[in-house]
Amino acid sequence: MGDDSWVFDSLVGFLKGPVWNVPILTFIEHKSLIFEADSNYEDSSMDYKKIHDEYKNLVDFMLGSYMEDIGITPEQFESACGKASKNIKSKFHQSLFEQVWAADDFDIFKGMMIQKNIELQLQALEILQHRYGLVPQSFVADGALPPDENAIMEQVLKKSLEEHEALQALLDDETRALEKTIAVSAADKERLEKEKWQEHVKLQRALNMPEPEAEAMPEAPAAEEISAEDLERRKEYLKAQRDKLLAMKQEERLKQLKEYEASSSTGRPKSSYAAKTALSGSRIDAQTLEVRKALAARLKEEVIGE
Repeated sequence: MGDDSWVFDSLVGFLKGPVWNVPILTFIEHKSLIFEADSNYEDSSMDYKKIHDEYKNLVDFMLGSYMEDIGITPEQFESACGKASKNIKSKFHQSLFEQVWAADDFDIFKGMMIQKNIELQLQALEILQHRYGLVPQSFVADGALPPDENAIMEQVLKKSLEEHEALQALLDDETRALEKTIAVSAADKERLEKEKWQEHVKLQRALNMPEPEAEAMPEAPAAEEISAEDLERRKEYLKAQRDKLLAMKQEERLKQLKEYEASSSTGRPKSSYAAKTALSGSRIDAQTLEVRKALAARLKEEVIGE
């Protein structure tokens, strides 16, 4: 079979690039919207598991297209995973571990999706705060996000501020007041930060990774008199802003993918086509289950010693 240890290094580059990230992150973000921290799991389990099956198919589809691009068999891929060099952890952002393991483990998938839903609401809230000058005009890089995602958020923020400026005169007084109330209130941010922290701890536990220090947990939201009706209005408005954010992020990711394809000297015709197929919502047929399992097993062995 020859020395195929180079395959894993090539895979790392693939998983960090837009050909993988655009369809995977777009799927995670758009499908995360029904994953609520306080939802009744029994009522949602069928929907959740259906989406998990779709996610497994997508991951398998993308890995299969990658193997076709570099001309290796599933057996070579599995062998390369077994021969991968040490210090894999240093080459991966934790979000990549989550993406691979989530396809192989429903509990990790559910935790990842709930956390993503909360993160999106926090990002939408931050954009509102930018609109009203409550935070610096540039996006503050989030260490929990890969570098490319921070760059996308920077572009989304710029576009959002430009659109808001253009449409400000069209907002009715009630909407403008609601926006400002959400932006200046500490309660909404603290509520979401606390939810995010709780889901982060659960996800770390599911991944068998060290849990954050207890003292780092955000303080409970300050007491603020909000009626149940107003709280619900604020939640719904923030989710509507989250949905607009998703559309802008997808547009920026597509630009990123096109720029990569235009600048790449080697190119990945099969996986680029797979990414576009996945984004279009077309049916995908995946047959590389064992490849995904081999990759997940290798990452677990290196990172958590299982």
